[in-house]
Amino acid sequence: MNNRGTLGEAEAQLQQAGYTKLGWRESWNLERGGKYYVCPFGTTVIAFRVNPEGGTTQSVRISSAHIDSPGLRIKAGKDMESDYYLKINVEEYGGGIWNTWMDRPLSAAGRVILRGENPFETNTRLIDFREPIFVVPNLAIHLNRSVNEGIAVKPQTDLIPIAGCGGYPKGAFQKEMARRLKVREEDILSYEMCLYNQEQGTAAGLNGELLLAPRLGNLTSMQACLTGLVESSRAEGLDVIALFDHEEIGSRSRNGAASNLLESVLERAFYGLGYTRQAFLESMASGCYLSLDVAHADHPNHRDETDPTTGIRLNEGVAVKTTARQSYCTDGEMAGVLLQLAGKAGIPCRVNYPRSGSKGGSTVGPMVASGLLPNSADIGIPILAMHSAMETAGALDQFYLEELMKVYYGTEAV
Repeated sequence: MNNRGTLGEAEAQLQQAGYTKLGWRESWNLERGGKYYVCPFGTTVIAFRVNPEGGTTQSVRISSAHIDSPGLRIKAGKDMESDYYLKINVEEYGGGIWNTWMDRPLSAAGRVILRGENPFETNTRLIDFREPIFVVPNLAIHLNRSVNEGIAVKPQTDLIPIAGCGGYPKGAFQKEMARRLKVREEDILSYEMCLYNQEQGTAAGLNGELLLAPRLGNLTSMQACLTGLVESSRAEGLDVIALFDHEEIGSRSRNGAASNLLESVLERAFYGLGYTRQAFLESMASGCYLSLDVAHADHPNHRDETDPTTGIRLNEGVAVKTTARQSYCTDGEMAGVLLQLAGKAGIPCRVNYPRSGSKGGSTVGPMVASGLLPNSADIGIPILAMHSAMETAGALDQFYLEELMKVYYGTEAV
């Protein structure tokens, strides 16, 4: 993913692969062999490929990832009052390891809502500052002697970024947005913008076997979904990817996986191909679904946090995440399918449980699976320092995940 941002990069890859953008508020007339995508509310992307052959029902394969990551979201409105520094008011988005966000070069990206001719129709523009603009400065150890003993981060005090110093006019940040967008400042009605770590990813380790980068927790899975869809083909069925927003804050929005957005898109696709609702329901009953999100790697300094028999280390391949608590959607049937597909393709893949007594994480998988009812599994690459401003993965694991997704979407049903 490059500086076009996650949403822009996803759309660019789909367009380059020949996918046509559909209007959310328009009728869909779909064709066999067609490739389509829709971006309903500006921050979620759902793409699907209608393969050439089809019977009375469709062989449906779905995967999902999330487009968002933990960060600091700007509170739209006035800059914070200061006699010298330009300070921006922010709030936490998701569950970040917030002390890792301090003393980093931060930029901002998001969407800006502009005045329209009709009050009920606004204009939306994407913006990415790209270069470092902000920093959240730590308090020096000389003024905070107990900092290394563990100090709680107070967001409204400790996480406020500065964007400069020395006599900025009121509303300087919004003025800069207007300048970059080439619009009048008074036409900016609101904005949804997050800060992000502007540091670039890099290889590490004696042989370059480690990958250090911000936002691995969502970008690895997004890219694997995209690669699997655009670099594979099969004769029959419907192949779908859903890149949801708002996973980090619970998914309960119209852009999130807890909504009926994906089901609505799938139904419209079936109707656009001339199928009935009965055919849609039958196809879902025999469909397959993969939820992609990162797994917790076995931490070399905290081995007691890892399951003793199913822990997975960096560069050991794809984790099939499962737990009796059903916070992952993996069922036995789909786990078996994945292990067979991976085994035939020579892709390392293994079942991974959280340590007993540990809650671990959660994904959008159970939300989607419980609504559509296909055979399902949660998979992802193992990483260290999940939700840090800089995360660590194995350089080989992304390759393994993308290869598995190509096999998933490209293998014909017998």
